[in-house]
Amino acid sequence: MRARRTVMVYVDGFALYKGLLQHEFPQYRWLDLEALSRRLFPQREVVGVKFFSAPVKPLTNNPGIGQRQQVYWRALRTTNVEIIEGKFNFVKQYLPLHPEQLDADGRVKTIRVKRPEEKGSDVALATHLLVDAFENRADSYAVMTNDSDLVPPMQLLSSRGKSLALVSVARERYNKAFESAGVETVRQVRRGTLAASQLPLTLRDSEGRTIRKPPTWV
Repeated sequence: MRARRTVMVYVDGFALYKGLLQHEFPQYRWLDLEALSRRLFPQREVVGVKFFSAPVKPLTNNPGIGQRQQVYWRALRTTNVEIIEGKFNFVKQYLPLHPEQLDADGRVKTIRVKRPEEKGSDVALATHLLVDAFENRADSYAVMTNDSDLVPPMQLLSSRGKSLALVSVARERYNKAFESAGVETVRQVRRGTLAASQLPLTLRDSEGRTIRKPPTWV
């Protein structure tokens, strides 16, 4: 019997969280990325799943966010998912008010804000994607994102005959820049697939320690 074709999956963690898990489907944050990948590509053998994200810092209005993330990462490490870490920085800058307001001199009023900014994950994803493809680690390569910064490396690979897929975290509203990336297929992440791809409520790590789903992730 002919062996199934293989696929490697690259998960943009920030895009997945913002696109699907933060607001639309928060009940499915305890997500088994390996199981999800197999459901997205049932006709292929998933030979690798790489997850690109950054450790978040506690926020005044969400002090436990970093701890919950680390629990989730511990759970992911009980599977065959490889986690590649970037960094989060807080950037301070002045931004215009919305709706726009003018001061007495007719200038747009601004306010100083501090916002988190992920650094390095998109570059790391692109690098791993290129190296793995040039080393022929799989027959095809799937990128789960909506970040158009990843279009150029995907274009480069498709122009060299590599088989690529986009896994949309924005359903049919994905960034249309990917239409020029040379992808062979676009897969949608749907509610039912997320629901069927959850980790067990309780797991044990390699040292025998118990890992439990955060109680607020219901």
